[in-house]
Amino acid sequence: MKLIGGEMAGFSDREPVGGLLLTELIGLLRPLGDRVLVAGPHAPELITALAGFAEVTCLVRGEPDAAALTGSGVTVLCGSLAKLTDTEQYDVVVALDGVDRLCSVEGPQYDWAESVQVLRRALRPGGALLLSVENELGVHRLVDRVTVTFAHTTDAWRPLGEFGTKPGNPARLEAGLTAEGLSIGWLGAAWPLPSTPTFAATPAGLREGAAGALATAAVASAFAGRPVLSDPRRLTAAAVRAGLGAELAPSWLVLAYRGPAGSLVLPQVLGHAAGNLPEGRLLEELLIGACLRHDLPAIRGLLSGWAAAVPTASFDNVLVDGDTFAVLDPTAADGTPAEALQRFAHTLLAGGYAQPWPGAADVPSLTTILLAAAGLDPDSPVPTAVPVVPDSLREHEEHVRRLEEQLADAAERIAYVETELVLRDAELRRARLQIDAFSGRAVYRITKFSARAARKAVRAARRSPLFKD
Repeated sequence: MKLIGGEMAGFSDREPVGGLLLTELIGLLRPLGDRVLVAGPHAPELITALAGFAEVTCLVRGEPDAAALTGSGVTVLCGSLAKLTDTEQYDVVVALDGVDRLCSVEGPQYDWAESVQVLRRALRPGGALLLSVENELGVHRLVDRVTVTFAHTTDAWRPLGEFGTKPGNPARLEAGLTAEGLSIGWLGAAWPLPSTPTFAATPAGLREGAAGALATAAVASAFAGRPVLSDPRRLTAAAVRAGLGAELAPSWLVLAYRGPAGSLVLPQVLGHAAGNLPEGRLLEELLIGACLRHDLPAIRGLLSGWAAAVPTASFDNVLVDGDTFAVLDPTAADGTPAEALQRFAHTLLAGGYAQPWPGAADVPSLTTILLAAAGLDPDSPVPTAVPVVPDSLREHEEHVRRLEEQLADAAERIAYVETELVLRDAELRRARLQIDAFSGRAVYRITKFSARAARKAVRAARRSPLFKD
């Protein structure tokens, strides 16, 4: 371990970047050279993957992190980015954690452009920089309940958030790197979180095929059960459909060269389930659109086609291309048709989507209707477990609004029934008085005798000469 200055004693960075996607990406760097600088906190599996084909030097600012790397077969530099000189140059610089955690409190605080300049100087001419840039307007930020402009952790002593100098979209990122003398070889939008991406695609790749469905699936898995402002699955799917998937991605991964772009070609789509993607649109999106249009024939056609082709796959894992139904991720767990329909019913109701069966105000009722629409037995046992989805504040508000509507409707019904009860009670009292009056009691006989006498008196009066005159 070599102390270069600005090292932080007793300090360790939290949550180093890692994951299967980044391990796969690092494995593609083998042709670029065998001297690699890893800048910032990276998970051990990433460093091990690099050490398998290159001579690795790691730059970290915390002494405990540097001590943990000692003895792992890599050269360790402990200190601030400001102390890194260009006397040593590398074939590849890997900064998949970005540049926010490279400077220490013991020295100057570089902004994004200044940090990139230092990393560029560490590259030999023709060398490659593999960099991750967090998007402050990414989906993960837009749905976060916690503000990023306050220091919630010890390593965030400069919580600039959207007030920092990082580029705000892929075009500005390319322009910023070009201004620093770097040429872009590959740029991809990464999902669902900057620290652990599981899927990445170029902007062109996001616009083609089922890449958007993979981005939505990645977000659904990462945010399941997490408290958020609104459902990130819905926002991700809408962004990709509108052509803004790359602009709203949580982070961008970019491979840039010091000088002309190299010959290494990276795929348009990266991820453990990204190979051989089927064509088509997500079944869940098609069904939601049909429900919003109240298109019952389309709903029945989609549900019956799904039930005939892939009844054990959930709607968010099925692609539809004409009359063809294909499973997006074959590794996903299978379930029963009732479970898939119940999950979709929960999505419709919790998401506040209009649907053609307004009387079905709860998940079991709507699931029964969907079973019948799919041509399945509506009496099939419906699971009671609620699917684990993002804990969305907006969906909670929608649920409260729907409950308020149900309560208001129930209050109107109660008021109507109470009014009817008052009217019926008055009619009942009158009926009872008439029954008592005309029953066989003494009062009835007296009343009957008086009425007979009154009729006789009227007839007598009519026969009287005075009446005739």
